[in-house]
Amino acid sequence: MAKVVEVVDPQAAWATMSWRSLISIGLIGVLIGVVTYALNLVLLHLVFEPIMCRDSLALVRCDSKESLSAGVAIVLASMVGLVFLVRERVYRPLLVILAVALSMWGIFVAVAGLPWLLATVVVALAFALCYMLFAWLVQPNSLAISLILATLAVVAVRLVLTV
Repeated sequence: MAKVVEVVDPQAAWATMSWRSLISIGLIGVLIGVVTYALNLVLLHLVFEPIMCRDSLALVRCDSKESLSAGVAIVLASMVGLVFLVRERVYRPLLVILAVALSMWGIFVAVAGLPWLLATVVVALAFALCYMLFAWLVQPNSLAISLILATLAVVAVRLVLTV
């Protein structure tokens, strides 16, 4: 009688990612960071400022224009990023996008005092690092472990951005 031997892959609990994929994800992050920053500026100056700051009585609405334009820009750019991550065949792309959006939510407050070119570079590099980090962190086959790792990383990034 033949004996069946089961071979266990030592990396089966963690999906593998090549360096080429990681670099491609980083370049996607740079592109999405630049698009997000540009979209934020366009929405702020051409959409939200003219609409929300029209009246002299609308000071409360006018104060929230930066956060509103940043939120809309991150959500719209995240949709574009999702398409690119799916084309790159990233494991759990929706979880990556959600984690990046949550962690980068306050990035425009952090770069508000910088010149626009330096702010663009900082935002692009931050998005690239976050895309690479979260694409790597969500690779475990267990969804629970991926969610825990992504949540811890989001909290860490948010703490760094708020300090």
